[in-house]
Amino acid sequence: MPHKTSTPPAGATNAPSLGFHGHIDSPKEDEVHENEWYRQFHPDYSVAETPLHTPSGVHIIIVGAGAAGLNIAYKAARQFAPGEVTFSIYEKNEDVGGTWLENRYPGCACDIPSHAYQWTYAPKPDWSSYYAGSEEIWQYIKTWAVENDLLEKVKFGHKVTRAEWDEDEGIWKVQGVDRDGKPFTDEGSVLASCHGLLNTWKYPDIPGIKTFRGKLMHSASWDQEYDLEGKTVAVVGGGSSAVQIVPAIQPKVKKLIPYLRSPIWITAGFGSKYAAPGGGNFQYSQEQKDGFRKDAAHHRQYCRELEGELNKRFLLMHLHSDDQKVSRDFVADSMRTQLGNDPRLSTHLIPQYALGCRRMTPGSDYLSSLRRPNVEVMIDSVVGVTEDSVVDASGRETKVDVIVFATGFDVTRPPYEIIGRNGRNLGEEWAEFPKGYLSIMAEGFPNMFYYIGPNGPASHGSILPIVEWHTRWMFKVISHMQRTSIKALAPSRRAVDDLQIHTHELLKRTAWSSACSSWFKNGKKHGPVTAIWPGSRLHYFEVMKEPRFEDFDIEYFGNRFAYMGNGFTSTELSENGTAVWYFDILEREQAKGTTAFWDIEA
Repeated sequence: MPHKTSTPPAGATNAPSLGFHGHIDSPKEDEVHENEWYRQFHPDYSVAETPLHTPSGVHIIIVGAGAAGLNIAYKAARQFAPGEVTFSIYEKNEDVGGTWLENRYPGCACDIPSHAYQWTYAPKPDWSSYYAGSEEIWQYIKTWAVENDLLEKVKFGHKVTRAEWDEDEGIWKVQGVDRDGKPFTDEGSVLASCHGLLNTWKYPDIPGIKTFRGKLMHSASWDQEYDLEGKTVAVVGGGSSAVQIVPAIQPKVKKLIPYLRSPIWITAGFGSKYAAPGGGNFQYSQEQKDGFRKDAAHHRQYCRELEGELNKRFLLMHLHSDDQKVSRDFVADSMRTQLGNDPRLSTHLIPQYALGCRRMTPGSDYLSSLRRPNVEVMIDSVVGVTEDSVVDASGRETKVDVIVFATGFDVTRPPYEIIGRNGRNLGEEWAEFPKGYLSIMAEGFPNMFYYIGPNGPASHGSILPIVEWHTRWMFKVISHMQRTSIKALAPSRRAVDDLQIHTHELLKRTAWSSACSSWFKNGKKHGPVTAIWPGSRLHYFEVMKEPRFEDFDIEYFGNRFAYMGNGFTSTELSENGTAVWYFDILEREQAKGTTAFWDIEA
């Protein structure tokens, strides 16, 4: 991102509103200054003949064309001047949509209200239901991408395999392979890793799994052509995906055998205040959809009320709060009722750990489906697979036609190599105890932005406004780099260490730190919470309102004050510039009184 030279803006020689007239003359190379001291002062340095804060160009390499990657492209085209920012988008799949393209298992839906799961700038008035299914969410993303000409900017069938930082040049060098197996390379001063939080899946390491002669499926790679009718199906796993799969396939299969080794809190849906009775789903009527479409203000207010409701859950997450105790008792009683007070299932499935230690999982039909005649719940772990059976920890072999693994994702490491300074490998460093900076950057990996990283707001409501806020923060950093001669920027080790201390001291207070095995703690029962932001949703938004450049190690292109240019500003070189713009700021701040310097409003 070298400091580029440009000619003064149009109108620079004729700006009567600022009293600027004539031509800017730079010193001639052979000109001898009349002051002897200046004749000897730094003859090896020259001033860039540009006004203050003239931006340099930046190329962003975006890995992934899910919601996050596409949002960067959409906003970059609208929030940077032409030429200031260019980008490449690489997507391993043949279509956009990320998580919602790949996850198409039966019953797959979002547990966040649909009118809150959308871009703030692209409201959809005609969502079919309160909680939308995966295909409708994918169609929303796809339609929005098509309408805004984003597909033509994506290189589909291009899988990034490695990104390496070049310290000398101050760029990321990316390698990958296309759909035909041909290698490709690219370079950019900024890397945006938007591969998605729920993206990297694999079958669990269970002995004999490769010998199974029946049908194997993972929830994240569902074979939609396969017919489950009349089959005996084992579902291994009891998290969010399994909670949706089990009731969806139960009426179709001959026999369903869920292997549920661990308890989990089954709750009403998020935003249940506006949901159907009991926090259930409902279909919007045509009248409601027409009302939202015709009255944009009414629709906007409805969306804001839903978003506000999602922001009220943080007190519940405190281990010793009254909300935690009351809600825990209520949910336990509700689960017991849905299980028909079955002592075996109630004892095994109702957790003894804090409500929220694992992600609370809405599932209005799940518990009741476990009591259907064609369902046999196994409470022992799966320890092996044979040619035609599943073997549990009790030694029991159960013959099945199909095994569905709903066993989650690797949420700590990127799906490709990211090599930072001094050969540091991000995947290796984050394997056991990932430590990031404000969920978006990492020490030792300059100019890299991660969507979303360790201790991010992964359990704090709708992810799409969070993605927008992440992008806003990234753009503020990039804009600052462009206008201040910055070559490389990364959080310092001291900043990351201090952040870790405060983060985990705060997390001690929360249900997320309770002793349960959770992907929040990288699959551990006892260990640090590495996936979750330590404060409320509003806490995240306010912390991330402005970058803290004092937290960064910064390298410049030569002289750090080269951005000051030739002593002029773009404002005074513009015909429409305001000569007393600082009066406006002073007057506005004076009017704010004691809130002038801490008001969270933009």
